[in-house]
Amino acid sequence: MQSILGNTRKADITFYASGRIDISARVAKHLQLSRGDVLDIMIDQDEFYLYVRLRSPNGRHEAMVFPTNKAGNHFRTSSSRLCTAILQECKATAKARLCVGEPTENEYGKLLPIITKYLL
Repeated sequence: MQSILGNTRKADITFYASGRIDISARVAKHLQLSRGDVLDIMIDQDEFYLYVRLRSPNGRHEAMVFPTNKAGNHFRTSSSRLCTAILQECKATAKARLCVGEPTENEYGKLLPIITKYLL
């Protein structure tokens, strides 16, 4: 016998080779995202952390988030540099569907560890 669903875990964040990044509602709630916030990834040894670099700054910025629809809490952003770094770390070519861990706090604010070891 074989399971049709296999892995039922949904990804929290998806990085595409085109530079698009899809962010789930769970991640958006943890980081308290709103339209115009700028995301960044911090590397500490072998750990990757997602955090909000700027809160609704003036002007245009790379990795500025926008809601995907009016009713939901999903967000989307675009950054080829962030996507390239994550895809190289995961040894993926087209896309990397990843989960995040429990949030931690430091002087940069709330950080979400990105679990790069397991692709969904």
